[in-house]
Amino acid sequence: MPSKYLRRDDQALHYVHTGPTTLPDRPPDTSHGACVVFLHGEGGSAALWSRQLAHFAAAHSALALDLPAHGRSSGLDGPPSIAVAAQVVADFLGGVDAPPAVLVGHGFGGHVALEVARSRPEGVRAVVTLGTAARAAIPDDAIDKLRQVVRGRLGQQFDTPYFGASPDMGLMREWWGELVKTDPKVRLSDLLAYRGSPLAEHLGRITRPVLVLVGEADRLCARAGAEELAGALRDARLESIADAGHALHLEKAAEVNAAIERFVRERATA
Repeated sequence: MPSKYLRRDDQALHYVHTGPTTLPDRPPDTSHGACVVFLHGEGGSAALWSRQLAHFAAAHSALALDLPAHGRSSGLDGPPSIAVAAQVVADFLGGVDAPPAVLVGHGFGGHVALEVARSRPEGVRAVVTLGTAARAAIPDDAIDKLRQVVRGRLGQQFDTPYFGASPDMGLMREWWGELVKTDPKVRLSDLLAYRGSPLAEHLGRITRPVLVLVGEADRLCARAGAEELAGALRDARLESIADAGHALHLEKAAEVNAAIERFVRERATA
């Protein structure tokens, strides 16, 4: 997929997009079908949406963004809060002249997408969340362990909480191969922003339709958290993906893509 940078002051935001490439100072065409913008989870990057970009390229305009200090975007520090991350996304949408978009967010990125829909609804057509809870249930020991990694007292922990009961080793290597490109302190910042998000108290103000996707075997976002999210929204539909863990867009890409496609066709196409 073509990749570009959107430059704002001293910040360079990296993103990938479908469709033909354009000159460096010209944003890609986003008028083909629905404009679908993918937002990565904590410590992630645009590259983890490759299966979704490939699927949506035929009928829609799809983009995936690296938030500051993630993936190939510039910066040393990630957004300190969901609100700041949402401002980055809103500025990005304006910078690429995107029409009202379908925002698709994973985990932490789901809260960012919902916050954009709450605070700037004119730029959002609909939202899809994957593995996102109304309130992030991140254990203290997970935060403490990552703090030890950041301090250099513990090596990176390449374990399997992101995956279902029978994880595919190739997918795990792909997942961790991308996450290690982002500084662990940025992943920690994302987790703290997600855990400290006040969005749960304001979900009823979101007027845009939302599809809430959750993996049946997700150990980081239990179904109860996804149910609370869907129940607090005005217009939401909850769907579970069988045999999928937290990284459901990798593990069960075909099923996830089909669910998003149905939702876009039914609720987010003019």
